[in-house]
Amino acid sequence: MSKTVMYLIYFCIYSVILLIIGKGSLRPGATPRDYFICEKKVSTVFCVSTFTGTWISAITILSLTGSVYEDGLAVLLYSVVPWFFGAFLLALVTKKLWNSEAITVPEMFRIRYGSHALQVVYGIITMLVYIFYLVAQYKGFGMVAAEVFNIPYPVAVGMVYLFIIYTTFGGYRSVIHTDFFNLCLLFISLVTLCIALISKSGGLGALYAQARVIPSLAATGAAKSAQDQTLLSLFGGRYTPLSSFSMFWGWGLGLSANPQYIVRLLSAKDTRTAKRTVALSIGILGIIYWALIHIGLSMRVLVPALTQSQETDSIFVHIINNELYGPWSGLFLFSVIGACVSTANSQLLMIASSFSYDIARTVSRRELPDKQVVNLGRVGVLLGGTLAMLLTLDPPDFTLSYGGDLWGIFSVLLFPPLYGELLTRKVTKRGVWAGLLFGGISIAVFYPMYYRGGLTVHPAVIGVPLASAAVFLASAFDRKRGSV
Repeated sequence: MSKTVMYLIYFCIYSVILLIIGKGSLRPGATPRDYFICEKKVSTVFCVSTFTGTWISAITILSLTGSVYEDGLAVLLYSVVPWFFGAFLLALVTKKLWNSEAITVPEMFRIRYGSHALQVVYGIITMLVYIFYLVAQYKGFGMVAAEVFNIPYPVAVGMVYLFIIYTTFGGYRSVIHTDFFNLCLLFISLVTLCIALISKSGGLGALYAQARVIPSLAATGAAKSAQDQTLLSLFGGRYTPLSSFSMFWGWGLGLSANPQYIVRLLSAKDTRTAKRTVALSIGILGIIYWALIHIGLSMRVLVPALTQSQETDSIFVHIINNELYGPWSGLFLFSVIGACVSTANSQLLMIASSFSYDIARTVSRRELPDKQVVNLGRVGVLLGGTLAMLLTLDPPDFTLSYGGDLWGIFSVLLFPPLYGELLTRKVTKRGVWAGLLFGGISIAVFYPMYYRGGLTVHPAVIGVPLASAAVFLASAFDRKRGSV
């Protein structure tokens, strides 16, 4: 069977399954609570699958694995370790998060402080961050589809647009069922691919023996003192101790305050389910990352040099579809597409809830009927999805860094007031506004400096302490005056 025919068969099967899931999830009389969090009745299996499925994105599979191919284990302290640290922080406040009656994270601020303005502002922040973050998912799908079907990249991006819009229209119910299917597909294909490549490399022992002597690509042309960096070095090239430490403030703290993960906990049917979700997801993610890291190392051992130059994000797809093509290639490439869809439709739903529930419903002079809020959510899906698609036509080169920069906005603007309140209960409304003001100023000042090369650390390294100080000083001042 030819490669093209096999890919078309995979595509047809995958499309039909998503169509069935999407159609079965539509609820004409859905309320906002049902549409956005399934009325807080989601079981452990679906909570874990949607938490994990949302986590494993195009950035994880393509950019991380491509980085392992280029520079080995040095990427772990830059991304994977901060991600897991963020998950552990999230586990500390799981029960307190679940106890909230909110549907969205911005609504948590309105309930706690009685401020509709805070809900609107955080709704706008959430919507903007996810529109830009969607670019990474669209790019991942577009790259895979363009490679698989040999079609122009813009056409491939249009394909993901249709997939994601359709699977999001059914709301959270459609998202969790899609995530369950995509996670199963990804897990099976990852394990299969990992075993196949490690076996082809001669086993784990042989793989590590060869990786120990293969130089990091970043060491090429480097100073003599840096030329002993291999795939097993923990630092090297762009992954210096400083860059890895500073990215913790972007990836790690940003993940711990990320609304897309918090909503997964809000939707759980009880606190026990919410706690299990984080614990079980960390276990599954540990297996997935172990597989991805060893797939990256195996690819470098088996294909020491690429036949043509590739950017980091495209290395993985190119090798699997060409140099290491096999009967499992199609299965795995479509599981990558599934991972992109799972993350993207979850984020589109976050855009929808921010647009309709946190912004439109809050600023409306009259109370909007439930049906209108849900329909506005679907409008938000179309608007957010379309804008992200247009931005994807000129995507960032290295999405692993791009994602950390976007999560850094959550680190600066959301982490200090959210965790300050959850852990101390001493944050006041004025403290939240102070954090937003100083956090916003730090983003406006330090992000441009960072991109121009005038700042050697991630902007969140400065922004988070500044915003945190503003939150707690303003709150302390309020408490002293007795105006909490």
